[in-house]
Amino acid sequence: MAEIIMPKMGDAMTEGKVVRWYKKAGDAVKKGEPVLEIETDKVNLDLEAEQDGTVGEVTAQEGQMVAVGGRLATILGPGETAPEPQRRVTDKKDSVKHTTGEYAEAIETKGPRRDRTAPGGAEDGARPAAGTAARPERQRSSPLARRMARELGVDLEGVQGSGPGGRIVAKDIQKGPAPEEKSIPLSAMRRTIAKRLAESIGPIPHFFLTADYDVSNLTILREQLIAAQEQKVSLNDFIIRAVALALRQHPNVNASWGDEAITQHGEVHVGVAVSTPEGLITPVVRNADGKTVLQIAQEVRALAEKAKNRKLMPNEYQGSTFTISNLGAWWIEEFTAIINPPNVAILAVGAAEARAVVVERQIVVRDRMKVTMSCDHRVVDGAAGAEFLKTLRQFLEQPVRLLL
Repeated sequence: MAEIIMPKMGDAMTEGKVVRWYKKAGDAVKKGEPVLEIETDKVNLDLEAEQDGTVGEVTAQEGQMVAVGGRLATILGPGETAPEPQRRVTDKKDSVKHTTGEYAEAIETKGPRRDRTAPGGAEDGARPAAGTAARPERQRSSPLARRMARELGVDLEGVQGSGPGGRIVAKDIQKGPAPEEKSIPLSAMRRTIAKRLAESIGPIPHFFLTADYDVSNLTILREQLIAAQEQKVSLNDFIIRAVALALRQHPNVNASWGDEAITQHGEVHVGVAVSTPEGLITPVVRNADGKTVLQIAQEVRALAEKAKNRKLMPNEYQGSTFTISNLGAWWIEEFTAIINPPNVAILAVGAAEARAVVVERQIVVRDRMKVTMSCDHRVVDGAAGAEFLKTLRQFLEQPVRLLL
């Protein structure tokens, strides 16, 4: 007999949610075949059978939170029988939710509920008689599409999928009329975001430094690089490389606070904040100081796509030594960001826009961009933060340095 347990996907994970069962007790499975889908604070993933056999005891229901290491189901080999049922692992706070919240919604998305008794007295779920139509196969859909459908009240049965094999994907879910009021249960990601923000803004003594950069040369270089390489490159890709190179020269900013010592990291791993429907996640560009702008551009897009589909692995979102949050795409001019522990700084990047400025006592139009660095005062003092931003200015205002 093999067990399927709730895996630990990252150091901070303590529990996960059962999203959907693909199999039920008594169903035959093959080794490597998906049995259920789970949700963690960062990703959704399918758990697979570790051997051929039959699904035995199912100990967690859809919508239920289960602690790491908790049994979800058993897989019985040939000749094996199910043991005495294990007491179901459940979170008291979620026990009521199963009937009134997410569990009920999950049931509804599977299609209209059938009458308990079919014509002729046969119970629903019984094997159809000869000549009658079998129950249609459940329509395939991505985890993100199912989540959007639940949140927006969209019935997946009426959605035409545009993905491979007719699979319903996120873009197929169109937002309908907003309800007057609704309760949205907390996802594992939203719970973790709330916890980490409380751990950051409270214990960490923040202070903020703002700089205004001339990025006219940078915008021209970006356009030239796109034309020459025929590859999409954003200003943020240049900023990531500029930050990584600046961190080389300022190891006190590429650091972490500890109760006994401050750690200055030998490698530069830049976290990049990515917005998803459930909240913010920070994929990590590892050893960013050793990568070209084009390499960074390709990697960031791949990581962002995985983040939005909750397919990131722990090594792709853990271990950053510095973080960048860019709201320029939303035309935010300036903002402050909360430090992402154990980092000791985060850079908030605003929009690059044409502004009238004074250069050599003449009014000219230049592309300008404001950045604000939030610093942990236990590690980075004002002068150290200012020196880092001065070095960053050199890279962004003389961007040819980024191509060397």
